[in-house]
Amino acid sequence: MIYNYTDETQLSAHFNVREFRCKCGRSHDIELNPDLILKLEKLYRALDCTKIIVTSGYRCSDHDKAVGGNGYGQHTKGNAADIICYDQDGEIINTKKIACRAQSIGFRGIGNIDRTYTAIHVDVRTGAKWYGDEAVRGGTSGSVTDDFYRYYAVTTETNPISELQQILNAKGASLAVDGIAGAKTRAECYRYTIEPGDQGQLTRWVQQRLNTLGFDCGATDGIAGTLTMNAIHALQKSSGHDVGILKNSDWDILTN
Repeated sequence: MIYNYTDETQLSAHFNVREFRCKCGRSHDIELNPDLILKLEKLYRALDCTKIIVTSGYRCSDHDKAVGGNGYGQHTKGNAADIICYDQDGEIINTKKIACRAQSIGFRGIGNIDRTYTAIHVDVRTGAKWYGDEAVRGGTSGSVTDDFYRYYAVTTETNPISELQQILNAKGASLAVDGIAGAKTRAECYRYTIEPGDQGQLTRWVQQRLNTLGFDCGATDGIAGTLTMNAIHALQKSSGHDVGILKNSDWDILTN
């Protein structure tokens, strides 16, 4: 969507158009992808932030070049934001943790920006994913990993795909527990639905993923009650899927 430079529309609970203005010093329109705002809001909730500061949002081509970009990157399309996240104690959240959560939420472009691990780039690009780390590789020329959980050796929280693979294996699958939602993992998911009253570890995993993605289903008790089904329906509506039991393409969203 296109916004006037002076627009101060409240885009979501925690983000306003003015936060994404280009910093070139000129008053021009701002382009913003609604999916960027949706995912930033989900990130805010997943990290339990007190605030997220947008240090760079939309960029015109000239400004993108001035700060080292190529003039046609994700910022110029309204797909990207560079951010700093703060926890409940007012401390900056380490970008290693943010990168993992951003990956789980479904940002397709993620990159640590500095050696202090305080600022991070996130975007909602289409096509191939880009997972970068400028602390070890200058610029944004290529990905450093396909899984930030593994790359940063994050052990304080489980890679959700690895956990899902373990649950599916316990139900009879023979999947490699590699944290990657490949064709075999998704094919196993398609064998299952989540319906009202369902119970078990797979239901609990779905509840955890729904909460992480910003679809509040309350307690992760492993029981598909009313709140869980309402959250599933909200996920389906947001994705343009048929509303009902969780099945097939719904798994694609949860495992993306």
